[in-house]
Amino acid sequence: MSLYPIAKNLVKIYMHLLFKIDIQGEERMPKEDGFVLCSNHMSNYDPLTVAAFIPRQVRFIAKKELFHKRMMAKLLFSLGAFPVDRETTDMKAFKTAIKLLKNNEVLGIFAEGTRVKEGEAKAAKAGVAMFAMKAGVPIVPVAVSSTYRFRSTVHIRYGEPISLEEYQGQKLTTELMEEITEHVMEKIREMKVKE
Repeated sequence: MSLYPIAKNLVKIYMHLLFKIDIQGEERMPKEDGFVLCSNHMSNYDPLTVAAFIPRQVRFIAKKELFHKRMMAKLLFSLGAFPVDRETTDMKAFKTAIKLLKNNEVLGIFAEGTRVKEGEAKAAKAGVAMFAMKAGVPIVPVAVSSTYRFRSTVHIRYGEPISLEEYQGQKLTTELMEEITEHVMEKIREMKVKE
């Protein structure tokens, strides 16, 4: 039995107790088709925020280091997450991601690969575009903005799905993947609510 629905409801209650939640653009997300959900990442709260307040289950790619402890690995797997080795070309994680997307599931990715504080800059990983291109699905940008102080507001902004159809048939170079991913991150930066 999946723990996801139970964990999601518990996290929602927890988040509502700690913070005020402000969501816009939720209706923009595809209701049934697969897509890549791409978010910024400033805090450890961000995965909880994104997972709790999207109507569909999000399957997150998580760094393999989080799976080293048996109990944690068991919990993450039960919540639908799967590991990726960020130091190599992890073909197992790649195939898992593509399979999920083709099965009309939602793949959650924090494109910067790690937490990036407000005002900092970090190059986004090209994987966001690569997964979407290979699976033939759109990318939905989501911007999370908050100080995560007690009773502060957590702003969640969903953007219009970004279709990559215009790139179909082109050679998937690293430069092209990086260009597309940077375009997505620019959209996310534009949507962020200034505190």
